[in-house]
Formats: sequence, C-alpha cells, structure tokens
Amino acid sequence: GARAWPAASIARCRWSLRLALLGALAAASVAVAEDPASMAPRSLQETAAPLALCDVDSPGPLAIGESLVLCIFLSTTPPKKMIFKVQVEEYAELVLKGSQRLALDNQTMPIYAWAAKSHQEPALPVDCSSETDVLAREANVSCPQIYASGTHVAHLTNLVVNMRDGVISSFAWDNGCQGCGDDECMWSSTYVDIVNKTQNGLHFSQGTCGADFGKCATGDVSCDLKVFVTWAGTDAAGRHLTSAGMRLSKF
Repeated sequence: GARAWPAASIARCRWSLRLALLGALAAASVAVAEDPASMAPRSLQETAAPLALCDVDSPGPLAIGESLVLCIFLSTTPPKKMIFKVQVEEYAELVLKGSQRLALDNQTMPIYAWAAKSHQEPALPVDCSSETDVLAREANVSCPQIYASGTHVAHLTNLVVNMRDGVISSFAWDNGCQGCGDDECMWSSTYVDIVNKTQNGLHFSQGTCGADFGKCATGDVSCDLKVFVTWAGTDAAGRHLTSAGMRLSKF
C-alpha cells in the first residue's frame, strides 16, 4: 500500500520547498540598504525612540517598475532602522544585515519589526488592535511583526504592499506556520509599545516559522532578518499588481 509519511517529515519538506522558492525568486532582486541622499550602502542605524521617523522622499503615484523607499524598523534598544529602495511589482528580498548580532546582544525580548513608507509623521508600528489607529495610519506604517523571541528567530517574513492607483494603501505581513511544527511557530502581538517594551495579549491569526535561537548563536543558521516584499492592487495606470500571488503563505 501507499507509504504514510510522518507529519514532521512532511513539514520539513514543505519548509525546504518554500526556502528554495524564495531563493529562486529573490536571487536577482536582493535589495541593499541605501542612503537615499548618496545611494551608498548603509547599515542599521539608530532612530529616536519616541519618533521612529521615515521621512526620506515624497513620491507621487507610481507605475510598475518605478522606485520608492521603504523603512524597516527593529524594536531593539535603541530602535534601529534600514532604508531600502524597491521597485513597484518587483519581488525584493530586504536583508537587514546585522540584525542577528543585535538580537544576540543582550536585547530585551521580544524584538519586533515593522515597515513604513516615507512620510513626515512618526512611524511607530500601527496598533492593530485599534480600528481607529488602523484607519488613521495603515497607509503609512505596518502592524508589528515578531522577529526574535529569545528562543526562536523569524528570519524569513513576507510583506505584501497594497497599492491603490499607484499609492500605498496598506501593508500586510502574510506568513504562516504550515511549514514548521507548533514548537517553531512564533506569534505576533497586535500592539507593541517600543518605548516601554510591552505588548498586548492579542495575537494575529497567522504565526511565523522561526529558527532555533541557539543555532543562530553557534552560526549554524543565518538569522539576519529577510523581508520578502510582494505587491497587490493597482499602479498609477490602473494595471493590476500580481506578485503577491507568490507570497510565502501560498506555499
């Protein structure tokens, strides 16, 4: 008769396939952190804790292939950010080089990541337990996304950038734990206070697969945060953005 494969083996196989797919898609579009003023590569930089600004440029409605800037923040002490230049509808892998070192450097856990487009107001993560805050700020900043918990590190995450007529309308972290066991599944809180290092007890319905923290410390696994960016919605010409169809949760 047909052989029944253990559930753990199936999960490992599915996770390996997802990693292979991600590598194939992102190999030609790895985005290097940049200084928009000089276009020189830059590393994680400190940001004022109460503000977390991402005031870099002010693009108008964008068409497929045109560039914009995204900031990716980490709730370390002090908070850090990286600035990336990406293109609309292009698959992009944003690598936060040095984030693993920060996570291992006696940080208060957990550490969260969040994304923001360039705008003048403070770019603190959206309180996604509050409908009022979501409606007010979802076009500028994302909800929080767990990165490190003290036992695990979510080194692969997927960010969907939603656009309406070429303008960012919202961000969505779209991950899942289909490719890992329950003990490797990490859950993001819907609200994080990056100043007081607190979070609420509410979690999103989808978790994120994490690598064992100990393997990061020994160098067995590379645990710098990688954010895989895909797109949905329409560009300035009304053309549909379809790359979100290859987001991680689809596999």
